[in-house]
Amino acid sequence: MLRYVNVYMLKWLFFATLVGIGGGVSAIVLNESISLVSNMSNIIPIWIGPVIGGGLIVLIAKLDEEVYGSGSPKYIDAVNLYNGEVKRRTWLSKLAASASSIGFHGSGGVEGPMLLMGSSFANWINKINFIRKWTSDDDRRILSIAGAAGAIGAIFRSPLGGGIFAAEILYKSSLHYSDVFPAILSSTVGFMVYSTFGNANPMFIMTEYQTNPRNMIYYVLAGLVAGYMTIIFMNIFHKVEAFTEWLNKRGAGTYLPIIGGTLTGAVLFFVPESAGTGTRMIQQLINQPFSVSFLAILVIGKIFATSFTVAFRGSAGLVIPSLFIGAVSGGAISSFFDFGASGIHSALITAGMSGALASVANVPIAATILIIEMVGYHVGGAAVIGSVVGFLVGHHRMIYINFKSDDKGYKEAKEFRKLDRYFED
Repeated sequence: MLRYVNVYMLKWLFFATLVGIGGGVSAIVLNESISLVSNMSNIIPIWIGPVIGGGLIVLIAKLDEEVYGSGSPKYIDAVNLYNGEVKRRTWLSKLAASASSIGFHGSGGVEGPMLLMGSSFANWINKINFIRKWTSDDDRRILSIAGAAGAIGAIFRSPLGGGIFAAEILYKSSLHYSDVFPAILSSTVGFMVYSTFGNANPMFIMTEYQTNPRNMIYYVLAGLVAGYMTIIFMNIFHKVEAFTEWLNKRGAGTYLPIIGGTLTGAVLFFVPESAGTGTRMIQQLINQPFSVSFLAILVIGKIFATSFTVAFRGSAGLVIPSLFIGAVSGGAISSFFDFGASGIHSALITAGMSGALASVANVPIAATILIIEMVGYHVGGAAVIGSVVGFLVGHHRMIYINFKSDDKGYKEAKEFRKLDRYFED
């Protein structure tokens, strides 16, 4: 028994280190690519950018159709249906597509691209003869999870949460410990690589705040508002997805990213703050309170901009937009009670972000840990309460559902989600 444990530990320490390094490098390259494209796009009006990004997606998809969408459903399907098999070329194609979508001001995050790029890198590693001799079918599946975890841990600067997220997102009903151990190892290595060559600071800077039990009711309110706002987000997103499927069946599939870019540009014309990942705007929401009316406009703009970008097959994720919605929800509670730029204002935004992520992705454990690692432990109590409340509100829904009938394994994925996730015909 001891010998088996030692061999298992050594094997996954080696494999997780390899794919974790790849995940860290992937995160650095993606961030730098988005920044480069974003700087180039500053010479054009912000509302034109998404159309150009959509056009580039159309060109890239001619080489690899896996670039469409957030990437998270494809990662879930690859792990659960195909032993983690993700094309090796998808690493480069998803990188180019995500830099095009997000860099040209499309609305979306980076978790979906990172999951797919990390898994793609793991598959590249597994093609090496020396490695392949030591891996079974199930090992290859776990290697894909570890690759995704390395990329998530790096991009979110979350060594523990990144690993749990990559494993917890796979199933609504359970969290498999055989997946979690290698995933956390890889996530930690990815974070270390990213910290060495990039920025090791938390994603968001929060006001110092000592959690007060008397304020728990406000955390609950922030989690409730965030949870119900993400329900609205998921409903709108899935309706837009269904509309794109209708267009696809009528021959417009090739041009969907351009159509989506045009619609996104129309939103940005009126609400430019909804462009890109939205992390800078989240930090502004943390730094100062805004009126409830402005926050309402902001969240509506973000919901529609993200839906038009991602549902119309742009390449961007859905986690950071969810954090954006949660931050707005927490900020609205703070403004309603007139807390100003105090510590409790930051705590409410934390509770909102945690609640939104737990609701959207059904990952209450990962949501809590990710948010704490993103903002700091001094608002950990708010993160825990927000996550629990948000999950209770949104656990019967899940945003990672592919309605595109031409996706690989569409019927198999649909049957799987009937067993493990919410799926509506």
